[in-house]
Amino acid sequence: MTTEAEVVIRPETSRFDPDDQPWRDQVAALHAALREEAGSIVHRGVPRPGHKGAVEATVLVLGSSGGLTAAVTCFRAWLARDKTRTLTVVWTDAAGVERSIRVVGDNIDQTSFQALTEGLGSRLGDD
Repeated sequence: MTTEAEVVIRPETSRFDPDDQPWRDQVAALHAALREEAGSIVHRGVPRPGHKGAVEATVLVLGSSGGLTAAVTCFRAWLARDKTRTLTVVWTDAAGVERSIRVVGDNIDQTSFQALTEGLGSRLGDD
């Protein structure tokens, strides 16, 4: 049985202000690639430690291990286009523990997304 998994993604850059149109366009391109290749994207309020109430988050809903593989491919390609980009990915593992990784565009290696693929891979295993 295949289970859905949700992954919160937080793209950042040291090059643009978060409200600059070029940055917003780059983030929109990431979302479009993820929708096309990996799963659905939703925006919702999520609690953030140290803050009152919820903050808006972009959530990628993955339905298969193939979607996870496609998401990682999209993440790598998007980060590689601009070395000032950073991507934080947050998920809950099978034990219910929140985990996260932060990958910087100028330091992507083969193991950058290993924790994510290991943490969600078994949950999304296709039968």
